[in-house]
Amino acid sequence: MELHKLENYDIEFIESLIKNEIEESINVDFKSADALSKLDAKKKEISKDVSAFANSNGGIIIYGVNEINHKASELSFVNGNEFTKEWLEQVISSTIQRNIPDLKIFPIRKGGKIENTIYVVQIPESFEAPHIAKDKKFYKRYNFESVAMEEYEVRNLYGKKLKSKLILSGYNISYIETEGDDVKFMCQSGVFNEGEIAESDYKVNVYFENFDSSNIKIHWRADGVGRNYDYTMLGNNRVKISNIGISTIFPNETVNVIRFNFDIKKSEIEEVLNKLKIEFRLYFSNGEDIIETNLIDYYNDKLKEVI
Repeated sequence: MELHKLENYDIEFIESLIKNEIEESINVDFKSADALSKLDAKKKEISKDVSAFANSNGGIIIYGVNEINHKASELSFVNGNEFTKEWLEQVISSTIQRNIPDLKIFPIRKGGKIENTIYVVQIPESFEAPHIAKDKKFYKRYNFESVAMEEYEVRNLYGKKLKSKLILSGYNISYIETEGDDVKFMCQSGVFNEGEIAESDYKVNVYFENFDSSNIKIHWRADGVGRNYDYTMLGNNRVKISNIGISTIFPNETVNVIRFNFDIKKSEIEEVLNKLKIEFRLYFSNGEDIIETNLIDYYNDKLKEVI
C-alpha cells in the first residue's frame, strides 16, 4: 500500500520512516515542528503545501519529522497544547478554497505525551480541484516541492470530476505447476475505475527486463481476456506484452485486461529470477499507473521448497 493511502498511522510507522531514511517524493513531505506557527507567513506555507497535494495526486505531509537531503532524519515534536489538531484543521480550511473533501489529520503522541506530537495530514487527490491557496495562487506538487501552476494547468483541472481514473488492480504472477524441466507461471492484471465516468480507451503493458529467451517462454492462454495481445522485443533483453482493453469500464468496476502464461527452465530458475524484473504499466486517456515487481522474493518465500 502506498504511504499516503494508509488507513492509520502510528509512532512505529513514523520511526520506520526515519530508520529506513525514506525519501520525500511527489506524495510524501516531511516538515519540522517549526513549520507550524501562528505567523501569517507560516500559515501561507501550510496553505500552499496542502493545496498542492490536493491539486496533484494526493499525499501526506508529516509535521514533526526533520529531513536531511529530503530523507527523514529525526523526530521534531510539535507541542500539541499550543498547536492542536483543531487549530491545524482551521488553518487549512480557512486558507484554502474550495475545501478539500476527505482530508484527514492523524495526531500521534510519542509516549502518550501531548508535548510530543506529530501530525500526519492525509490529503486525497481532489476531484474538486483546482484549490487556491492563501496567497491567491494555485500550486501543484513537483518532485520535492510545491510550485505555482501555469494558467493552462489550472484550466485543465476544471472539470476534473468528469474524468475517469483507472488504476491497476489484482495484478499478480502466480506459480501454476512444474512440468518436466519447466516451471509454469501465470501473469495477469485487472484495471479498476475509481473515477466518476466510464472509460473505454485503455491498455496494459507488461515489461520483462533481463529477459532470456533461451530460458523463458511466453504462452497465450485460451482464457486470455480480449485476445488483442501483442508481443514485442525491445532490445537489450527487454520484452513487452500488451493488450488493448475491449470493454468499457464503468465507475467502481474492475475488468481483467491481461492474462498469459510463461515458463522458466527449472534448472535455471534461481539465476533467471535473480535478474528478471517485471513492470505492469497501465495507459488510459487521462494518465497512467505503474507497478514494478520481481519474483525472487516470491521464489525464496513460497516456491523454493516446492520446486
